[in-house]
Amino acid sequence: MADACFQIKGTNLTLMSLDLYQYQPQAFAEQLRQKVESAPLFFTGSPLFLNLADFSGEINRELLQDVIKQCRSVGFQLFGCKGTDDKVAQQARDLGLIHLPASRPRVEKPAAEEPSQAPAEPQAAAPKATAPALPTRIVDRPVRSGQQIYAEGCDLILLAPVSEGAEVIADGNIHVYRALRGRALAGVRGNPDARIFCQQLEAELVSINGHFMLNDKLREHCWKQAAQVYLQDDSLQVAAL
Repeated sequence: MADACFQIKGTNLTLMSLDLYQYQPQAFAEQLRQKVESAPLFFTGSPLFLNLADFSGEINRELLQDVIKQCRSVGFQLFGCKGTDDKVAQQARDLGLIHLPASRPRVEKPAAEEPSQAPAEPQAAAPKATAPALPTRIVDRPVRSGQQIYAEGCDLILLAPVSEGAEVIADGNIHVYRALRGRALAGVRGNPDARIFCQQLEAELVSINGHFMLNDKLREHCWKQAAQVYLQDDSLQVAAL
């Protein structure tokens, strides 16, 4: 049997979403340029998808074509879009974008039944079921530049430094008991209560549940100090430990 030529595997990549609310060509181009210039090493060449779920106005082929051109002109690798109807999705596909499925809708709990007229017999309270504790991924070696560590479905504990150009990701919290110099993304699968803790904050980027803060802003908060990062009212907060 011949040796396999390839293998298709799942992977975990950091993808960014451009949530478009309105489109004014000159204002969009200027704001996009400023954003990229704030962290060129991070944004240039980064994969990006276009989220049109909250766009106000009419979406047509010309608008999509212009947005794609603007994004690619500053180095973003725009590859797909989501949050559109079938017509716009087809227009996006015609322009070389893939159509991403919408996020799964939140399942509503069924309404409580009306109590019966007859009083219920008193019963002993059943013990509350406790959810099983999630495992914690522990890494005791340095995370080098270019490496990525992902803790799926759990917290991530790092006992060694995270170098510049490295990336640590967790569905839960991230604890770094040394210097954090790379990128740290916690709560990546919709956990706004996740936090990032580190003994020495020198990060390129921190993110909680998709909300991120770059190096230039982090330098204004607890730089090179023990700190925690958390989300409050859809805004990232950095506080000393």
